Amino acid sequence: MKCLECAEEFTPRAVNQIYCSRRCGGTYWRKNHEKMKYPSIIFSCAQCGRTVVTEEGGKDKRTRFCAAQCEKKYWRHPRWDKASSNTNYHSVAEYAGWERRTNA
Repeated sequence: MKCLECAEEFTPRAVNQIYCSRRCGGTYWRKNHEKMKYPSIIFSCAQCGRTVVTEEGGKDKRTRFCAAQCEKKYWRHPRWDKASSNTNYHSVAEYAGWERRTNA
């Protein structure tokens, strides 16, 4: 990828990195802050794997998911993955029985 300020080739460390250094980013911002817009970004959705190309401008700021539905699916975890759901008790009597067995 080429830096927007110095046009030097660099390897971005983040999906939305567009400058090679903080110095170049600050210089570019000081020169162009009135007309600055978010650049177009290409990334793969973390949930479905679809390749997404964002629009250039200030409205499309996606960097990880293609849509809100994919983000919701990604952050939703099945109940059986959580350790606390495996030890839930259905009745007071069942809990009391468990407590007697463990505090013997």
